[in-house]
Amino acid sequence: MPTAADLDAHFAIRDHLSFHDRLDGAGHSTGLIEARIVTPAAEATLLTQGAHLIRWNPTGQQPVLYLSPKSSFTPGKAVRGGIPVLFPWFGPGWDGLHTPAHGFARTTEWTVERTHLDPAGDVHVILSLAPTDAFRAAGYSSFHALIHLRIGSTLLTTLEITNTGTDPMVFEDGLHTYFAVGDIHQVSTEGLEGTTYIDKRDNSIRKVQRENLQVYARDLDQVHVQTTAPLTIHDAAWKRAIHIHKQGSNSTVTWNPWSTLTPGMADLPPDAWQHFVCVETVNVGDDRITLAPGHTHRMDSSLSVTAGT
Repeated sequence: MPTAADLDAHFAIRDHLSFHDRLDGAGHSTGLIEARIVTPAAEATLLTQGAHLIRWNPTGQQPVLYLSPKSSFTPGKAVRGGIPVLFPWFGPGWDGLHTPAHGFARTTEWTVERTHLDPAGDVHVILSLAPTDAFRAAGYSSFHALIHLRIGSTLLTTLEITNTGTDPMVFEDGLHTYFAVGDIHQVSTEGLEGTTYIDKRDNSIRKVQRENLQVYARDLDQVHVQTTAPLTIHDAAWKRAIHIHKQGSNSTVTWNPWSTLTPGMADLPPDAWQHFVCVETVNVGDDRITLAPGHTHRMDSSLSVTAGT
């Protein structure tokens, strides 16, 4: 595994991108490597473990991504917040039997393939993932994954999964985005009206979203199926709107643990639920992917922020 110094020597971009050992509060190395990104339009931090973006702050804006102050920055352990990459399954998988939760991609070291600064001033980082022993033991021995991040005033993320084997490959994938908000009681998500969702907080009963706006007044865990619509998170407390556009994703998950479930999560402060909402770009359950040999599945996500409610 390359060191932060190795990556910096090969992939740093002067004044825009550098690689560092991530330190804990006492100044000791956590064993993780982070890329620090600065552009005229935004700042960001990316962990090479999990290809996990943990910070994206457009210039002059409140943070867009929530990162728990109690996150564990430990090799092989999931980080709570940012944009975890989920593959090859979501949660316990479509059959409820897969472990660990959300697969191996978010806790595996990815390989930095390329970085560059484009004429618009945005920084691009491309990372790859190949099968490890853990993937192979779970039946995923023939794939190649790429993630392409373009960081500027808009955050563009592309996740590509290629089946390099000779048999069809079935998997789920997703970007489990934690959005920072001023006050969850003043948050609503627009764009889910008319969709069917699985209410995981009510015995996984299928329901239909009748309201134009999804509000958050209790613990919520909903899998909206067969939906590709763009979404807007209205963050009234911070007087802004966060816009989500996606392609190659047929499911949307929205989640907040509320005061009900947060006490059981060791890596969240007691009041954390008031400061984030998860709206996730995914392919799960009914919408899982069956990928033919030699084919590539691509999922794109675009995030931007405007003033308003």
